[in-house]
Amino acid sequence: MGDGGVGLGKFRTRNLLAGVSCAALALAGLGPSEAMAATYTANSQAQLNAAITAANADPDPTATIRLTGTFAVSSTSLTAPSKPITIDTGAFTLAGNTSGGFLSLSSGTGSFTLVGNVVGSNLPSGGGTTGSGVVLRNSVRVTNDGIIQGGAGLSGVGGNGVTIFVSAAPGVTFANNGTVRGGTGTTLGGNGILLVSATNGAIVNTGLVEGGNGAEAIASRSSSVSLNLINSGTIRAGAAQANAIFLTAGATNGITLELQAGSVIEGNVVGNAAAANDTLRLGGSGTDSFDVSAIGASAQYRNFDTFEKTGTGTWSLIGTGTAQTDWDIQNGTLQIGNGGTTGSVIGNITNNATLAFNRSDAFTFDNLIFGTGTIRQVGSGKTILSADNSAFAGNTIVEAGTLSVNGILGGTMDVLAGGRLQGNGQVGTTDNAGTIAPGNSIGTLTIAGDYIGSGGTLEIESELDGDASPTDRLVVTGNTSGTTNVKVINLGDSGAQTVEGIKIVDVGGISAGAFSLAGDYVYHGDQAVVGGAYAYRLYQGGVSTPADGDWYLRSTLLSDPADPSAPSAPLYQPGVPLYEAYPQMLLGMNGLSTLQQRVGDRYWTVGGNETPVTGPEAIWLRTEGMHASIEPDASTSSTSYDYDLFKLEAGLDGEFYEGSSGRLIGGLTAHYGTLSGDIGSVYGDGKIDTTGYGGGATLTWYGESGFYVDAQSQATWYDSNLKSDLVNGDMTNGNNGFGYALSVETGKRLVASGSWSITPQAQLIYSSVNFDSFVDRFGARVSLDQGDSLVGRLGLAIDHEESWKKTDGQMARARVYGITNLYSEFLDGTAVDVAGTGFESKNDRLWAGLTLGGAYNWSNERFSLYGEAAAKSSLKNFGDSYTVSGTVGIRVKW
Repeated sequence: MGDGGVGLGKFRTRNLLAGVSCAALALAGLGPSEAMAATYTANSQAQLNAAITAANADPDPTATIRLTGTFAVSSTSLTAPSKPITIDTGAFTLAGNTSGGFLSLSSGTGSFTLVGNVVGSNLPSGGGTTGSGVVLRNSVRVTNDGIIQGGAGLSGVGGNGVTIFVSAAPGVTFANNGTVRGGTGTTLGGNGILLVSATNGAIVNTGLVEGGNGAEAIASRSSSVSLNLINSGTIRAGAAQANAIFLTAGATNGITLELQAGSVIEGNVVGNAAAANDTLRLGGSGTDSFDVSAIGASAQYRNFDTFEKTGTGTWSLIGTGTAQTDWDIQNGTLQIGNGGTTGSVIGNITNNATLAFNRSDAFTFDNLIFGTGTIRQVGSGKTILSADNSAFAGNTIVEAGTLSVNGILGGTMDVLAGGRLQGNGQVGTTDNAGTIAPGNSIGTLTIAGDYIGSGGTLEIESELDGDASPTDRLVVTGNTSGTTNVKVINLGDSGAQTVEGIKIVDVGGISAGAFSLAGDYVYHGDQAVVGGAYAYRLYQGGVSTPADGDWYLRSTLLSDPADPSAPSAPLYQPGVPLYEAYPQMLLGMNGLSTLQQRVGDRYWTVGGNETPVTGPEAIWLRTEGMHASIEPDASTSSTSYDYDLFKLEAGLDGEFYEGSSGRLIGGLTAHYGTLSGDIGSVYGDGKIDTTGYGGGATLTWYGESGFYVDAQSQATWYDSNLKSDLVNGDMTNGNNGFGYALSVETGKRLVASGSWSITPQAQLIYSSVNFDSFVDRFGARVSLDQGDSLVGRLGLAIDHEESWKKTDGQMARARVYGITNLYSEFLDGTAVDVAGTGFESKNDRLWAGLTLGGAYNWSNERFSLYGEAAAKSSLKNFGDSYTVSGTVGIRVKW
C-alpha cells in the first residue's frame, strides 16, 4: 500500500496501436494487459513523486495515480517509473508553475500514461521549451490519452505541447492517442511537438497533433535530429503556417514517416533536403489511399528519398505523380489506382509482397519491377508493361481487366477467369483460365516456359487469307498441356485457300495441350470460323510437317488419306451455296410464259373458222405452279437446288387495230409469286424464300392467215430471305431484288386435216435479275456479277378442235393440244462475288420438253377455261435436271 490514500483495483490498459515497424515494436511495453493495479492519489508535485516511488516499490505490475486537485509543477523531472504508471488528472489540471515550470518526464524501465489535462505555464515572454506542457528526456516511454497544451506566450512565443530531448539510446517513445497542441503566442505559437535533440525513438500519433498560431505541428530545430513518426491520426499546421512537419537541414538527420490508415496531415511535410535518408512509408494493417501528386519539390511531401510499403494492409496510390519515386514493397499490398483513372508511379519498384494495378483506363508502366512478390492486375482497364522486367522472379495474377506485356516479365503467370493477357512481349510459365490474346492487334506473345490450359481462351486476331496471312501467334518455348478454347477474330474481308495453314500456336516442347476452336458454325463435327468466302478449321501439325505439334487454321476439306500431298479442295463458308444459287432462283421466277399459257387459244375464232368474235376486249386470270430440280452443268461450290414456284397473273386485253390482214391486241398484266428453294452442297444445305410482284405489257398480232407475233415485257420486284441449315439465323433477311424480262414469240397455224392443225413456233426470252449487295452475318460482302439469261425455244404444236351449237343456240368449242419444245440457253449462267471470290452457276444449255393442254370455250367464245401441264429435262444428263409445271386460267371477253 502506498502513501496518500492508496487503494487497490483492477485496470485494463488501452490498446494504443498495432504496428509492425521498429518504432511500433518499441511500444510493446505499452500494449494491453490484464493485472491487479495499485491506485494512488496526489494533489501536489511532492505527493506525485511519492506516489511514483511507492508504485515502483509495489509488487503490482501496473499502477494508477489520480489527482485530487489542480496543482502546478516545476521543471524538475518526476521520479522515473519502473513499471507502467498512469497519471489521471480527472477533472483537474496538471500545470506548469509561473516560474516556467512544465511536466518533465525522464527515462526509466517503466512508462507513463497521461490521462486528463496537462498545460504548460503561461509566460509574459519566452515560451517554447520553457512553456511546454510536457518535456520528455532520454529514453522515457510516454502515452498521451488526454490533452497536452503548451503554455501561452502572453507577450511573445507560445510554449510547445511536447518537447523532446534525447541524449542516449534507445531514445524517447511517445504515443499520442489524445490531443497535443502548441500554445498560442502574441508573436508566434508553439509547436505541437518539438524535437530539440533526438537520434532514436519514435512518435506514434493516432490522435491530434496541432501547432499553435504560425507554428508547425511537429518540428526539429537541430541539425542532429532524426524523426521517426507513425501517423494514423491528424497532424495539423497552426494557423497561417504552411508546414505541418518540418526538419531543419543537416548533414545526417532525416525523417521516417509512416502513414497508416486514417492518416490526415494538414500542411506540408518537409524532409531534410541536405540528407539522403528521408523515407515515406505506407504501413499498418488497414486500407487507405495516398495521392502521389502530393510528392514533389513544391508539393505537400518534400525532399523524400525512399518510398516503402510495409504492414499487412493495402494502400492505393491515386492522383498523377510527377516526382521520381522508387518504391520498395516489403509487406502487404501497394495498389496503383483505386478503380478510377488516376494513380501512378514514376520510378522502379522492388516488389517482395504484392503490387496491384487497379485502374479503369489504359495505364503504361515503363519502369522496372524487381523482387519475388506477386503482381496482380485487378482493375477493369488495361495495364501496359513495356520494360525488361526479367529480374522479377515472383508470380503475376491477371484477375480482371487486361495486362499487356510488351517487354519481358519474369516469374510465372496465372490468368484467371476474368482476366486478359495480351501484348508482344514475353512472360514465363503460364496457367490460363481466362483469355490470352497475343499482340496488340496483330503480334506475337512468347511464353518462355510451359503453357497450361485450364479451360481458358486463346484469342487470335488474323486477316484470314492464305498461309502468309498476318496473324497473332502464341509461341511456347516449353511444353503445353490442358485444354484451351480458341477464338478467332477475322480482321480481313476476303479469305483464301490455304496449303499448310495459318500457324497460330508454335510449340517448342511436348505439344500435349488440346486447343479447340470456338467457331462460327459446325462443319462435319468440327468448329469452323468464317473468313470471307472461306471457312477455316483448326488442325494440329502442318501438312508437310504433321509431327511438329504446332496448330494451324486451314480452309481446306480433308486431304485424301491415300495421298496427303495431293491438293485439297477449298472449304467454303455455309452461305456460299446460297449466294451462288440465288440469282438462278430469281431467274427461275423471272421467266415469261408462252402466248398459249397466258391467254389460252392463240386465235379468237368462231366455230373453228378464222372469223373474229365480236367484242375483242377480254380480262383473264391464271395461276401457275412449278417444281424444279437442278443439277448445274458447272458450279463453283458444287451446289444443286430444288424450288417450288407459285405465280398468280391477271391481264386486261384490248384491240388496238383491226384490218383485212389481221388485228393487233394489246394488254396490261400484273403478277404476284412466291418461290421456296432448297439448296444442297457439300459446304452446307440451306433455303431461299422469295416473294415477287410486278407488272407488264403485251402486244399480239393475229394474222388472218394463222400467222401471229406475240411480244411481252415484265418487271418484278423481289424480297428474299436466305438461311443456312448450319447456322442459327438468316444469312440475310429482306434482301431486295429486281428483274425484268422481254419475249418475242412467233408461229403460224397450219390446217392439217379437218379439225387437226399444226403450229410451228419459236420464242426468244431475255431475262435479267439483280439484287442489292449485302453483308452477311459473317461480315462477307455479297454482290451480283452476272444475272442474265437468253433462252430460245423451238416448238411444234399439234391440236385438235371441235365446236358445236348447244341447245340454247350458243356455240361451244373444245380444244386439246400437245407441244414438243427444244430449249437452248445462249448465255453463260450467273455469277456472284463473295468477299472478292467469284462463284458461278451454269445450267445445261440444251433442254427438251413436252406440253399437253386444252381449252373449253362457251357462250359464243365469251368464256374460256384453259390449262396445260408440262415437263422438261436437260439433254446432257437426261433427268438430272428437270421441271414439271402446270397452269390453269380463265378468260372473259365482252
